[in-house]
Amino acid sequence: MTVSNYHQKHINRSDEEIIRRIFVKELELKKILLETNYKPEFEIVRVAVLGCADKRFVKLHKLIFEKVLQKPVELITFDITTEHLGGEENVIQHDITTPILNGPFDITFGHVVLKFIQTNKQWNVIKNAYNVLCSPGLGIFVFDLEDVTTEKSIQADGYFSVSIETYKQKLVEENIKFKDLRWDINLDNVPIPIRGLKGGALVMEW
Repeated sequence: MTVSNYHQKHINRSDEEIIRRIFVKELELKKILLETNYKPEFEIVRVAVLGCADKRFVKLHKLIFEKVLQKPVELITFDITTEHLGGEENVIQHDITTPILNGPFDITFGHVVLKFIQTNKQWNVIKNAYNVLCSPGLGIFVFDLEDVTTEKSIQADGYFSVSIETYKQKLVEENIKFKDLRWDINLDNVPIPIRGLKGGALVMEW
């Protein structure tokens, strides 16, 4: 099967750009763990990554989780297509709008993934990510600021907006503990040339 134009764009990115992006993810994870004070209970931490744009991220995700958690990590990557991830370990082709396989997990992690999901199925993804958690566990959905502030249903880039206030209300109704984290990370003094970052994360706590 042919790799999509979206995934081909990532394939064409330099290794330097991929490292820059994983550095941002590491900073975000550190902020999330600090705000939640989360500490995994088990010796090996099981992480489910929900969607992955480039095969180089698969190993790098494992490395940053092990770095920030200071524990060995068993990581499984789920994506609706896997041609772009060929050759990487623990990759499973799966539609995350349906119940997630191989649980339970200590952490479920979707990095700017909700915008790629049709609006009427985004809540399914959020709930699936929570339902597959063990206790204690974190369900993490990182978003860019424009994902949750665009008033139109379709963003300028052609992907779906994320109605964060709607999902927060649903979480309240279902008595699911969560945090709506926001950040504007100043990256002027970091070792890798990188622009500032505005965004946040919806983090469910089990």
